[in-house]
Amino acid sequence: MKPDLTKTAYAEMDRIFELRNECVDILKLVVAEWSSDPTSVQCFDLRTIERAKFIIASLKRLDPLF
Repeated sequence: MKPDLTKTAYAEMDRIFELRNECVDILKLVVAEWSSDPTSVQCFDLRTIERAKFIIASLKRLDPLF
């Protein structure tokens, strides 16, 4: 029998999914830049770095398996 999840649990799972997707998008950007010019990653926009740090912190808080 499948346990029923609360609306809060569903919302948290959705948030984790969204954060993981955004994390992958940022990693794709980093890898693409690195592949074209390894020295270019030093000039990533600070907003991208701050967003990446926020996502990692959020995933650590929300996802016990992260």
